[in-house]
Amino acid sequence: MKHFKQRITKIADELITYFFSIGATNININIEEKSDHFEILLKCNYCTTNKTKIDRLSKHLQCEKQMEVEEYYWELAGSSDVDNELTLVGMMVDDAKINIEKDSIEIMLYKYK
Repeated sequence: MKHFKQRITKIADELITYFFSIGATNININIEEKSDHFEILLKCNYCTTNKTKIDRLSKHLQCEKQMEVEEYYWELAGSSDVDNELTLVGMMVDDAKINIEKDSIEIMLYKYK
């Protein structure tokens, strides 16, 4: 697949941009390449008044992967501040695990090669 690592950076960029937009002040991201997939781990705080946005994020990231959409639209991720790009991120990853605490969130995304 062409541009695979660039797609990983677009996913990370979109998540960082989104969390900054909802008031995160401490964002940690780790990207690890395994033999057959990448793991993207994001941990951050968030303003609890944005809980509905966190719930919406969870819905967007857990949508079904769509290879066709990813192939044509991956370059758009990270270029706007619209929630719809989170759906694009959800369509680009194979699996998403989300753990929401009182004022923090941990997201683990898996993208297979």
